[in-house]
Amino acid sequence: MAALTTAYETFEKPGLVISYKISAVKVYKGALLGVNASGFAVPMDHATANLKFTGVTNETVDNSAGNAGDKNVNVTKSGTFVFKAASGFTPAQADVGKEVYANTDWEVQISTGGLTNSVKVGRIVALETTSTGATGVRVRIDDYTQ
Repeated sequence: MAALTTAYETFEKPGLVISYKISAVKVYKGALLGVNASGFAVPMDHATANLKFTGVTNETVDNSAGNAGDKNVNVTKSGTFVFKAASGFTPAQADVGKEVYANTDWEVQISTGGLTNSVKVGRIVALETTSTGATGVRVRIDDYTQ
């Protein structure tokens, strides 16, 4: 195939927020989101095989009464977010800089213990309390989203 010999329009879209078609599920604002083997977005859950982490949802979208792909959800693919420490994970200052794995769509942990499938979703940058008052960690998701 030949190289370009004239200008080519690539239809660039900024990549910070991407819209994904969701499965027949409800996703909540602030959820860790993955794409399943069928290519549809679903909440992260370590029990679901073959998920690829895509980012954090910007809105709540309910497609539980629809068909997969009927609705889209906007997802942020860069930045830092506070997530709840999963049961059995007590964050310490020494955990800053460590990678975390998704346990649920809002819980993370630093070990793979108890996880059926291990999907890394970011790196701890600080210890913080979640908006619900639970123990949490601030996670940078850059370079972990697909």
